[in-house]
Amino acid sequence: MCAMLGSERARAALLRREPDRVPVFELLVDRHIIAQVVSSGDYGDFAEAVGFDLVLTDTPSRLYRETPVDPARGLYRNEWGVVRQYGAQIVSMPKEGPIKRPEDLDRYAPPSPDDPMRYEELGRLLARFKGRTLVGIHLHDVFNYPYYLRGMQQLFLDMYDRPEIVHRLVRISVDHDLAIARRAVRMGADFVLLGDDFGAGSGPLVSPAHFREFFLDGFREIVQGIKDTGAFVVKHCCGNITSLLPMLVDAGIDALHPLDAAAGMDIAAVKRDYGDRICVIGGIDCGDPLSNWPVDRLERLVEETVARLAPGGGWILSSSNTLHRSVKVENYLAMVRTARKWRYPAAA
Repeated sequence: MCAMLGSERARAALLRREPDRVPVFELLVDRHIIAQVVSSGDYGDFAEAVGFDLVLTDTPSRLYRETPVDPARGLYRNEWGVVRQYGAQIVSMPKEGPIKRPEDLDRYAPPSPDDPMRYEELGRLLARFKGRTLVGIHLHDVFNYPYYLRGMQQLFLDMYDRPEIVHRLVRISVDHDLAIARRAVRMGADFVLLGDDFGAGSGPLVSPAHFREFFLDGFREIVQGIKDTGAFVVKHCCGNITSLLPMLVDAGIDALHPLDAAAGMDIAAVKRDYGDRICVIGGIDCGDPLSNWPVDRLERLVEETVARLAPGGGWILSSSNTLHRSVKVENYLAMVRTARKWRYPAAA
């Protein structure tokens, strides 16, 4: 069997088939990590150097222009009217939303999904990787924009006191993200990664009942709308989401990332129970193993992980979240190198 292109390898895994070897992907890569591998500091150069089989646009907040609020404190307001704070890590944190009172929602208008700026990075990735590597766009889905706009605590109170506000905020999010996703696929995007986090360390941020009441219909609408275009849907969701898994899978997603063991998720068990319907993405903890372990110990972990997850296909290797700046580059490169020793039977 000839070596597959990265796009062929990733597509086989997403279709729950066996490729020639385990595909490699990362959700986000800190620029500090990139600069240690490629002198340009460019994500595309890093992806080429490592050999990613899927590439992805930056965090969704980068799709919107920002104006300074307090640059000394890293505070900027984006086109959603949300004040975000930049710090040491990859993604800025939402600090304050514009919808403080119910009547503010009546006057609120979200950013236009048609602004060409939203598609500039995707265009660059498509020009460089299309055909050789699967290219995706990173978007939100149904939870993050509602809590960015209203504040998480207030959104949770609204579920009890003003449920109509929650439904309206979810509607704004669905319409906006689905419009961007459809245009991205028309441009050539192979997959859409939906990046909202529903989970915390010990369980979901919202109960299964509230997820079903407020978010599931919108989530299903986005997933099915994307799938109707022919693109894959990859769902990222941090935290322990065991109780939400049946709903996420039933919505029609093609893959789930990262199934973090530190949050109590068992990626091997999810593959066993749902592997006939979804591909699993993840496998190696970006905490201690990638950040602190000696290389030889990390290599043994990767070998054990490959032995558990690779058979039968339907698995894409990645860290348990992102390549944050505490990750040791030598450990990450050892992870990729070790996993690539695996050959599926047809390719052996």
